[in-house]
Amino acid sequence: MVDGKAGCKCHSDGDKKCLCRWWPLIMGPVAMVMVYVAQALSPEQIAWRGANESMALILVGISVVGFGIQAIKYKQEFQFFMLALCAAFFCREWHFAGTSNGIYVALGVLAVWFFKRHHQIDGFFKGNAVEPWFWATFSCYALSQIIARRVFRYVYLPGEEEMHIYLEESVETMAHVVMAITCFVSWLRAKSLGTLNGDK
Repeated sequence: MVDGKAGCKCHSDGDKKCLCRWWPLIMGPVAMVMVYVAQALSPEQIAWRGANESMALILVGISVVGFGIQAIKYKQEFQFFMLALCAAFFCREWHFAGTSNGIYVALGVLAVWFFKRHHQIDGFFKGNAVEPWFWATFSCYALSQIIARRVFRYVYLPGEEEMHIYLEESVETMAHVVMAITCFVSWLRAKSLGTLNGDK
């Protein structure tokens, strides 16, 4: 009990370190569990790669449009950064010439941008609801690449050899979902800042 009230106070402005607000970080592992559940319940209905890739274009497209509108309206550097990131992933999912290697160049440029301007970028999301979703997005993408490079074959992961493609695609799709949620939460954050500053 804190100040006479029971329960978690993560949503109060004075408590930004409570671990329970970081629950979005489990989204990647949840996607993996869902693949195993789907395989156990109905092996012939497990999601195919083509279905995940079709959803990827739609989901990333939503984030591109969402962050694009936010960047134009609110002009926060975080939103410009996320717009560039989403655009890079959208081009990769489109699979036109050069995107296979181009995505690594784009991510390298974005990494330099983030580290050079991190105070301006993370100043928008640090310590508020955007932060756990932002890092959950990156953790999901990182997990999908770990699976793609079959790192889990060196540890005990049931059915890794047969399931790694399904696992990779499902975790990557989850990453696109989490990015879209990040976009929405970012909009709420930007809107609240605009209200505080007297903007309509």
